[in-house]
Amino acid sequence: MARIESLFLPKAGEGCSLVSDKWAGAHFFVGVSGPSGYLSVIVLELPPVARKIADLIEPHLERQGYELISVEFKQGSRGAMLRLLVDKPGGGISLNDLERLSPVLSDLLDVYDPIESRYLLEVASPGINRPLMKLEHFEAFVGQRIKIRTYQARSGSKTFLGTLVGVTPARIELEDAATGHREAFTFREISSAHYEHDFDEGKQTRPARNGARAAHR
Repeated sequence: MARIESLFLPKAGEGCSLVSDKWAGAHFFVGVSGPSGYLSVIVLELPPVARKIADLIEPHLERQGYELISVEFKQGSRGAMLRLLVDKPGGGISLNDLERLSPVLSDLLDVYDPIESRYLLEVASPGINRPLMKLEHFEAFVGQRIKIRTYQARSGSKTFLGTLVGVTPARIELEDAATGHREAFTFREISSAHYEHDFDEGKQTRPARNGARAAHR
């Protein structure tokens, strides 16, 4: 079982997470059949290790009533980092949920053993600016502001911010916030995407106190 090293409480606008320091687990494999229900489709390309981990643990999470939002795997000179973003449909995930899931996911990773070297495991909530990885994620955020990053530059830029106006199984359509033009991007072009919350939306500029007094004189 993984050992919980640190507990990170969220800042404003962020989620919460649990971090465990792990060595590679036992070298054996136990086959576990996936759920009979529908599995959502991952449309963004993931690194091979991240994709393998997503395919392994997503059925287990769904059976327990959770959703895998994103898998991030980074290999460094001193070790690797595996970050699993998990949510709970219908109400959001709590710190208690993460505390319960962290050892369960750690044990599953020890059994499947998809990573050969030592790595840091982080199980976290997606936060406000949640990543978009699956087709259903993009469909759920039609009409909302998102930010995407592409593998190749387009018109000198790899980052695009705008309103998501259309989604198909192969691509999305974005109304660019900078130009107002609609741009189509295939999922193969997109390296990452996430919802971009507008924290200034709905704020009103308050009049200065001196100005308010002057109006009554």
